[in-house]
Amino acid sequence: MDNYFYNVALKGATHIVDSNEKARFISIDEGTKPIYRQITTPPNLLYIDLPENNTFITDDMGMAVFEIDKFGNVVWEQKQKDKTYFGIIPINLNEIVFNAYSYGRVEKLNKVTGEANIIYDGYMRDIVPAEGGNLLLVGHEDKGKAVIIDVEGKLIWESNPEFYYPRGVWQKEDGNILIVDFRGKAYEIDYYTKNIIWEMKGFNCPNSIQETINKNYLIADEHNNRVVEINPINKKIVRTYSRDLWSPNYARELKNGDWLICDTDNNRVIQINNQDNMVWELSNMHTPNRAVRLEP
Repeated sequence: MDNYFYNVALKGATHIVDSNEKARFISIDEGTKPIYRQITTPPNLLYIDLPENNTFITDDMGMAVFEIDKFGNVVWEQKQKDKTYFGIIPINLNEIVFNAYSYGRVEKLNKVTGEANIIYDGYMRDIVPAEGGNLLLVGHEDKGKAVIIDVEGKLIWESNPEFYYPRGVWQKEDGNILIVDFRGKAYEIDYYTKNIIWEMKGFNCPNSIQETINKNYLIADEHNNRVVEINPINKKIVRTYSRDLWSPNYARELKNGDWLICDTDNNRVIQINNQDNMVWELSNMHTPNRAVRLEP
């Protein structure tokens, strides 16, 4: 198997393992500033695959949106004073959609040309891909509702406005819509009737939801400081990750089954495998609230 740390060193970084078994890449050009950390335990230290694709992050208090490569280098960013961001989707290698929350709008941006267009007006709290290359958004305006738009902003679908403070949303493979509400509940909405056909309580300010590969629901249960996987049939928790988490805002299952988590109040983004071992960590953030991996 390739020695990935050696390959990183060829790119101009030094691999250091400290007494806590934390492996760090240190940029030579920037002195001792850590640009990336990968955490695991020997003897596997040199045999952990790095992410193959870039990670896109919105950082609330950092007032920035980032694209970061697998070595922790910022390859693109946008920062603007007093402009908070909450949600991001890479459409392709050059175009992204993100939520400029404090301005109450969703923008589509070409990173190469710098051309930006407002495609939706509204204070939305989450943006995720929807069927047919469309975008699914949810927010608390108009009493709280979810909407589906195309990448130019045309309205395709909207839910009934019956939610208190919806924070996370997802479209299932069967087309139905999942929503988590800050009042502590998760819901499933029938796409065609727009009726609530499933709900579960017992969360403390849940902030994101996703249908997993095995058809369970992955929820970032923010104020319980945990990420949980729920079997929707019996409403039982089948897996919990809470190790050292502090107000996790977001969790996403990657194609390889790992979880990508915004450990928001710990100012970092982490990736854990199905043995709950951390395999990738991006530190030195402010309050990251959304992180997605570009996985074609």
